[in-house]
Amino acid sequence: MNRLWKFSPLKTNAKMAEGNLSKLQIISYKDDRFQEKDQSISVPVNPDKYSRSIKVEYNHEQEQGTQGNNPPFNRTPPEELQFEFLFDGTGVVPGSKDIQSGIEEFKKTVYKIEGDIHRPNFLKLIWGELSFNCVLKELKIDYTLFKPDGTPLRAMVNATFMQVVDEKRRSAEQGKNSPDLTHIRYVKEGDTLPYMSYKIYGDASYYIQVAKFNGLKNFRGIKPNMRIVFPPIDKTAK
Repeated sequence: MNRLWKFSPLKTNAKMAEGNLSKLQIISYKDDRFQEKDQSISVPVNPDKYSRSIKVEYNHEQEQGTQGNNPPFNRTPPEELQFEFLFDGTGVVPGSKDIQSGIEEFKKTVYKIEGDIHRPNFLKLIWGELSFNCVLKELKIDYTLFKPDGTPLRAMVNATFMQVVDEKRRSAEQGKNSPDLTHIRYVKEGDTLPYMSYKIYGDASYYIQVAKFNGLKNFRGIKPNMRIVFPPIDKTAK
């Protein structure tokens, strides 16, 4: 064996190479409701671990000359998951592709701009009990081993995914129907714009403003699955 091919030990559990284990799957979708599936891939080697990041943001502004602060709550940013994936082309991992084609397939799924929606696809990560709807936030590829001609043989791919929660679920979890917030709803069978406006604002008469905001010429023309934006309403101006 050529001495320039320096093989470092794999930082993975030996059982990860067994074909009977469930691999982490990444499924891509073209819509934020995760209904129009595009494609799916399995990572070549399951990760040793992943990190889940949960943050709470506060407003830290403070009046001049004051001491101490009780910062008011601002928001909770989306949760994030961070993974480190191994791509290996040395033959150590059974069934592995050459890493360049493997990485390109990975990037095509999680990173490439989808022409129909003019943005990267929405993603669902599935592994064991984990099911995480998300989008890619950051991708970093570290090449760690090479052939004598410079062809990469091994790479560690660090990927950070940001959670996506559909508006209906988010509103249900937060219990918010405030007229001071922007709401997005999808029309269900039997919905009318006045009825939807009543549920959001407590007053059906705001349907006129909602129709105008969404560019609807006929408020009776809404159809199931249509996306309607309900903007903040100043009730004092009524």
